[in-house]
Amino acid sequence: MITGLFSGAMPGTPRLYFAVVDVRDAAELHLKAMTHPQAAGERFIAAAGDAVSMHQIALAIRDRLGDAASTVPASELPDETIRKAAEANPALKGMLPNLGKIRHVSNDKARTVLGWNPRSSNEAVEATAESLLKLGFLDITDPQ
Repeated sequence: MITGLFSGAMPGTPRLYFAVVDVRDAAELHLKAMTHPQAAGERFIAAAGDAVSMHQIALAIRDRLGDAASTVPASELPDETIRKAAEANPALKGMLPNLGKIRHVSNDKARTVLGWNPRSSNEAVEATAESLLKLGFLDITDPQ
């Protein structure tokens, strides 16, 4: 998703929502779940917090990376715009059922039972973008 945001191909973000987690926090949660006696047979949600919009993700990246993220869209597209675009681009059809749907999640159980304290959603997204940029996986050339 983050490489797609940097591609410059999107004039704006669709109203899609995701739960995110930093990979370091996911690894920590797995270790805690394997070693904590109260975790036996339990399931824990590995999410930094509640779902965030693709628009929030894009703005966090733009805020953190500044000019390097100039191709990341700064606006959110109306659902109708996405629906019309999907008529011409079949690759977009799969997202239509999820437009505007927020699937709320909670990491409260992992926090209380395991003492897990993940980074914020913004921190997770920003660290991912910085890592992809540093490793050369993002095309940050200006499309103009």
